[in-house]
Amino acid sequence: MSNFDHVVYNSVMEFANHWRPQESSIEQPGGDVRTAGESEATAVSRLLRTAEGSHIHVDWRLPVDWLGSPGFVVMPAAQPESGRLLSKFFTPQERLAACLAATADPPPAAWVRVAAVARAVDTQAMLGQMLAVVEAHLRETAVTQLGWLVAQGWPSEWLPALGFARSNEIETFGKDDFDVPSFSVPPDLHLRPAQSADFVELAAMETAVFEPLWRLSAETLAMAQRDALCFDVAEWNGRLVGYQLSSSGPYSAHLVRLTIAKEAQGHGVGSALLAKAIGTYRQLGLRRATLNTQVDNLTSQRLYRKFGFYATGERLPVWSKAI
Repeated sequence: MSNFDHVVYNSVMEFANHWRPQESSIEQPGGDVRTAGESEATAVSRLLRTAEGSHIHVDWRLPVDWLGSPGFVVMPAAQPESGRLLSKFFTPQERLAACLAATADPPPAAWVRVAAVARAVDTQAMLGQMLAVVEAHLRETAVTQLGWLVAQGWPSEWLPALGFARSNEIETFGKDDFDVPSFSVPPDLHLRPAQSADFVELAAMETAVFEPLWRLSAETLAMAQRDALCFDVAEWNGRLVGYQLSSSGPYSAHLVRLTIAKEAQGHGVGSALLAKAIGTYRQLGLRRATLNTQVDNLTSQRLYRKFGFYATGERLPVWSKAI
């Protein structure tokens, strides 16, 4: 049902944009863009903590999980004179001027997962250089679209010049009680906890239902299961026809995903799965529920409003570009 219902709690998903003016000294690039090595976890983590602008959108992973992949690149910072002198006697810790990672999970679309630029003279140029390298790699892996979900502004001012256009918005819905409306249940519908053997079939359902940018892979579903509050599938006439995935936050639940196979939509499968999730929230003593969906996903919004969810007014812009 919902094309893109990401977790917003740090226990399951890390997603943030930061802008820190005047917090770090200006860094000049000290070399060409290159693939980030696995040994650079400390340098990348330091950059993400101190950069003037940073972006993290990693779902159930960590920013450093993609180190060593061609889709994760860095720009070294120029070493000052004092650093070159000390390097004659000590092994210096390399500083980074910028980093960027984009991954397809699954192709043919990818998201910018990690990006950071230290206080720079030309942020747009640095982002552009890194994107050129990463996009060349993505094209080799049959990726044709790159998305960027922006939380707090950075780096929106440069995205148009980098070829991105605003393509959608993600809106947050909330529910302050766990009441469930009456609804009809399809005959022979069976709900059960998801199993690892389901993930390939659920990923195929994602491909059939959603546009490339919004799909989840079997690998991502397996990772999500480890941290899920509840993860249920619907079987109807012996076939998987939908699932719901939820996570927990402080005193609340978040509906991460509600996906229904095309042939089962409009038959009450989504209502059954949503009611099952809300029942779990209630049993666990949680107080509130939230979810995210695209502003143009009116079908899902009708279901959510029927169940008492309301738009909170919180929206995040989605930028994308063809590559």
